[in-house]
Amino acid sequence: FKEVERLEAGYEITVDDLQGALNKQNVVINEGDVVLIRTGHSKLWKVDNEAYYDWKGGEPGIGVEAAKWLANQKVVIIGADNYGVEVVPFAKAETVWPVHLMMLKENGIHLLESLNLEELHENQLYEFAFMFSPLPIKGATGSPGNPIAIK
Repeated sequence: FKEVERLEAGYEITVDDLQGALNKQNVVINEGDVVLIRTGHSKLWKVDNEAYYDWKGGEPGIGVEAAKWLANQKVVIIGADNYGVEVVPFAKAETVWPVHLMMLKENGIHLLESLNLEELHENQLYEFAFMFSPLPIKGATGSPGNPIAIK
């Protein structure tokens, strides 16, 4: 949507950004959908891991307002190609990982991090069946898994 290869570290994705991308891709969000957000940040993974995981420089991602908007759409999963889905440093936050708290604790919305969304982007594939099989780890707060997009 922004017509850049990678959003700058610390860029907060807004509701207007999300709506702009939906309009450009001619898709809508329905209740129960999975929303995947490509920031381009994954281009650093395994190439410049220091920059990919840079806590001081941060990463692009959704902020609290965009997260609230997505929660109101009643999505079940939000996935992104960065290490934490949300913007770092945490914009206007009174706590660390405010989007995680809002999504997981308050809304029961799962987060998928560090996704490779480049092939979907290259093929302009915006709507598809999405499957994710996490490992059944008892007592865990997260799990690796196998995301699959089926057209």
